[in-house]
Amino acid sequence: MKLDRVKAIYDEISKYEIKLENDPRSLGPLYLQNVIAECRNFLNAVSRIQLEVHREKQELARLFRAAETSYEVAFAELLSNDERVRRLPSIEDRKATANVILREQLNNIAGVKGELQDLEFVEKAIRHRHKELTATMTEIKLQRSLIRDEIDSGAMYGDERRAEHERGTAAGPLGEEIDEAELDALLNREEAVIKAAADEEPAPSPAVEAPQNSSKTDDVDEAAVKAFLGEPHGTTGNDDDFAEILDRV
Repeated sequence: MKLDRVKAIYDEISKYEIKLENDPRSLGPLYLQNVIAECRNFLNAVSRIQLEVHREKQELARLFRAAETSYEVAFAELLSNDERVRRLPSIEDRKATANVILREQLNNIAGVKGELQDLEFVEKAIRHRHKELTATMTEIKLQRSLIRDEIDSGAMYGDERRAEHERGTAAGPLGEEIDEAELDALLNREEAVIKAAADEEPAPSPAVEAPQNSSKTDDVDEAAVKAFLGEPHGTTGNDDDFAEILDRV
């Protein structure tokens, strides 16, 4: 892989960054949908670059093994058959002379090895970016889960009370501050409404008393009572008076 391509890869993967919002619930489900799609597209792009690096690395590894094998065969042949090497007294001198003769192959091996090392660094950078994007996708899913929990618990829509960590006077359900005078006015208003509703209710009808059976008696005058008791009333009462009283009763 050429050096220009390596620089292009670094420039490209450095752009694959996603900034998460502090309060995603205010942006709605469309924000989560867009950010998930963007993160997924970045992951696909990083995976494509990673496959390209793997393919290039595999080719270089194959060339490196072939160059090493060719060098080892040529080196052994020089030590065995070349008179320029064999007439040297020391084995170290023979190896050094053989390496000088095979310097082009050694340069080729060193070049391929350097490209492999460059690809190792590029691959580490790509893996790091892929790991970061995977973690970002996990955080997006966590935000989505927190929003869903907030909706399920009923602590989002219609609840605008001040949070516990926020300082200031306690607010009402709509976020407006209510003092004691306003609270008393609200209570008095509710009591007046309840009292008015009670006054409008019809009064219960009185129970009808059952007629009582009274015995039919004749009125007894005062003179007859006195005569019955034996009190003097003009003339003394006799048996006929008692009989007349009894007949009346």
